[in-house]
Amino acid sequence: MSRTPSLSLLLVSLLPFGALAPACSSPHESTKGQLITCTTDPGTGVVLRCQPGAGTGGANTCVDVDEDGDGEPGDSADDGAGALSFTGRPEDGGSGGGDEADDDDDGVPDDEDCDHHPGEDHDGDSGGVDLPYDIRLSLGQTTTPIHDAFAEEGAQPASIVSVTGATWRLTELQAGTPFAVTADDCSHAGNRDVGRDRVVVTWKNADGSVHADHLDLRYCE
Repeated sequence: MSRTPSLSLLLVSLLPFGALAPACSSPHESTKGQLITCTTDPGTGVVLRCQPGAGTGGANTCVDVDEDGDGEPGDSADDGAGALSFTGRPEDGGSGGGDEADDDDDGVPDDEDCDHHPGEDHDGDSGGVDLPYDIRLSLGQTTTPIHDAFAEEGAQPASIVSVTGATWRLTELQAGTPFAVTADDCSHAGNRDVGRDRVVVTWKNADGSVHADHLDLRYCE
C-alpha cells in the first residue's frame, strides 16, 4: 500500500541543495580585529611567535591588532604579499589627527606595537633590500634558502651578519652552503610547525646600515 509523502518531506525536496547547508565563512573571520601578543628576539627585536590576547607585557614582547586574522602582526592580503601601504587613513599610518604616540591609531602605543619592529608594517626603509615572509622548498631541490629568499625580492645585501632562531640546518644557513632538501627536512619538528622553521636574519647593506627580519622556511609545501 502506497503512502502519501508528508508535507515536510515535500518541502525538503523542493528546497535548493545549498539552502540546507550551513553558510561558509572565512577561517580567519572570527579572529579579525583581535589583539595578539608576540615574543620578539632579544637581540634584534624581530617578531618570533604570536598568540591571541593582550598578554601581560614585559621585555621581548609586543602587541598588535590582527586586522586580517592570520595570527601575525603583518596585515597583508596574503603572507608574503608585503605589508599594507600607507594611504593617508589613520589605520594605515596616515595623518588622521590621532595621538602621535599611536601613529596607526589602532589603540596600541607605538612603543608596544609590533608594527614598529623589524620587517613589520611600519618598520620603514630597509635600504632597498628585503626578505619575503617565507620561502617554500621542494623535496629534492638544491637551495641556499636565505640567498634564494633575497633573490625573490630582487636584491642581495652586502653581507649576512647573523642567522639565529631555528637550529635545523643552522650550519648550512649560517655558512650559506647549498643543500638538497630531503624527506627529513619535510618531517622534522620545526620551531613553527612540522617541516617549518623561522629564522632571524640580520644583514648589512652597501651603505653600512644594518637591518633584521624573520624568514619562514617551509619544506616540501
